[in-house]
Amino acid sequence: MSGPPSGTNDGEPTGALAAGAMEGDVNHLTPDEVIERFRWAKRRGSPAWLWPDVTVEAWREALRRIETVTRAVLSDGAPPTLDGEPAAIGLAAYTSGMGPLLGWWAREGRLSASAPIGALLGRHLEHNRARGRRMRAAAIQVVEAMNARGVAVAVLKGAHTAEAYFPDPAVRPASDIDLLVAAEDLPTAETALRALGLTMASRAPRESSWRLASASRQPRSLTHVHADDPWSIDLHSSLDVFVSAGAPVARLDAAEPLLSRTAWAPCPRAVVLDQPLLLLHLAVHAGSGLQNLTLLRLVELVLVIRRDAAAGRLSWDAFMETGRRTGSLGYAWPALQLCTALAPGVVPQTVLDACRREAPEAAARVVSQLAPATAQRIDGVSIAEHFMWTRGGAGWLRQLASDIAPSTGSWRKFFRIYEKRAWQLIHGTFSA
Repeated sequence: MSGPPSGTNDGEPTGALAAGAMEGDVNHLTPDEVIERFRWAKRRGSPAWLWPDVTVEAWREALRRIETVTRAVLSDGAPPTLDGEPAAIGLAAYTSGMGPLLGWWAREGRLSASAPIGALLGRHLEHNRARGRRMRAAAIQVVEAMNARGVAVAVLKGAHTAEAYFPDPAVRPASDIDLLVAAEDLPTAETALRALGLTMASRAPRESSWRLASASRQPRSLTHVHADDPWSIDLHSSLDVFVSAGAPVARLDAAEPLLSRTAWAPCPRAVVLDQPLLLLHLAVHAGSGLQNLTLLRLVELVLVIRRDAAAGRLSWDAFMETGRRTGSLGYAWPALQLCTALAPGVVPQTVLDACRREAPEAAARVVSQLAPATAQRIDGVSIAEHFMWTRGGAGWLRQLASDIAPSTGSWRKFFRIYEKRAWQLIHGTFSA
């Protein structure tokens, strides 16, 4: 972009925010087909399992195969071979977030695969490349629009790490663009988003989600990140992490994230988190909720630790001090423990032990049964996992009250939650 974007007052998207399309792709679903797939999954009692042609067992086996080749690539050993049923491998590559990176490794000769698997991994890579370029341009436009109104912005998570730590930005998929602003700047930041043609999709106490009014709300594919999949701007007014109703908040705001001094490479008008807050935030976000604990995020942690430790930007003593001060070491422990399973020695054992001591025993029992490939939860969450961070009698009371009468903002959402739970109970998918 040549300069700050000019907003509109009629709600139409401008510049990089305008919708695009990837020509010639036939591997997509219509919105009605996607909706029907969700209905089918909900009727079965597994509302997050959307793939009738792949069994959960085949998906898990494919994830284990991807974990094996990932560990081999990270160790710089001989190029491993990724084999198996292509549909299951493709689905596992999609749900783990690893598809584009596996495609990159295959093209670079860092792993080998059969022709069918190589082709589907190439599709993952090229679609995410096209989508990533569009999201990058949109993020720059949003940052410039906020900066023009005097709002300081920090770029979080994948929008930063894709540029700074992965071999190519195209290999790190993301569903949204995460931006942090000061709480007092929130009204001005939201005005800037509206001027760019974005509308609010949802609001929570610490963040709001924004998307183009004209964009589809359904993904174009359920087997790979599609170039034309919808995306959102997640606008955060706090870096604190609310894990669950019965758990203490990880108070990362105490580390003053907006005082970071490192500029975001695509647009120096924004900053990114300095170390050790960067690693702490990534690990807490990945480890505090199993729905976020993807294989890709574990690889991301390995890449961040290796690069910044080698460059002298990451001090483990500073990491421990910041983690204790913000009450977040325990939440970081699951992700750090599992990324060490992928790359032994990447986190010092003394650090792992200290983080482990800050986690509840319930969380330790859950993590002891996890592997990098299968830690993320898509096909159901157990009772033990649901309560793994709950602390103390008061915490249990808050958690139970939240589960019985969740704060949803509307009776329609309230009914949908109980409808979903009813299907789960009928089919026995919500089990201990």
